[in-house]
Amino acid sequence: MIKLLAIGLWVCVASLGASYVTASMQGPKVEEHKEPTYFNGLDWRKTESITVPILTSDKIAGYVLARFVYTIDGEIGNKLAVPPDSFILNDAFAAVYQTSGFDFQHPEKYDLEGLKKSIKETVNKRYGQELVHEVMVEQFDFLPKDDMAPKTASK
Repeated sequence: MIKLLAIGLWVCVASLGASYVTASMQGPKVEEHKEPTYFNGLDWRKTESITVPILTSDKIAGYVLARFVYTIDGEIGNKLAVPPDSFILNDAFAAVYQTSGFDFQHPEKYDLEGLKKSIKETVNKRYGQELVHEVMVEQFDFLPKDDMAPKTASK
């Protein structure tokens, strides 16, 4: 009986010793240095939708529905007391609302690149740093006022 316990104890000690030697020979793992990319550490965030009335001759001709996505450094974005969403939507609303000569027949010809660039520059200027890296348009639709009138059922 004592021989059986001694053999079991010997097997346990030998196994633990072999495991320890194997683990200590591998050494600490060294992570590969990865080159930073443009998207490394950037988060993308969606804004709420905005509805902008388009005026012609002091009448509402229709509405622009818009929603934006922007990229921001995740660490900086999480520390902000005021997120840039409100500023992005404010600047977008003002830019679209002040647009003159809006082509109702071809709203797709609206200068979206200029709008995105203007929003990015204005928001970054407010924060005093390059906070917003890119602004993208998720939705930009024009709804004529005539299409939104309730249809009455004819009898």
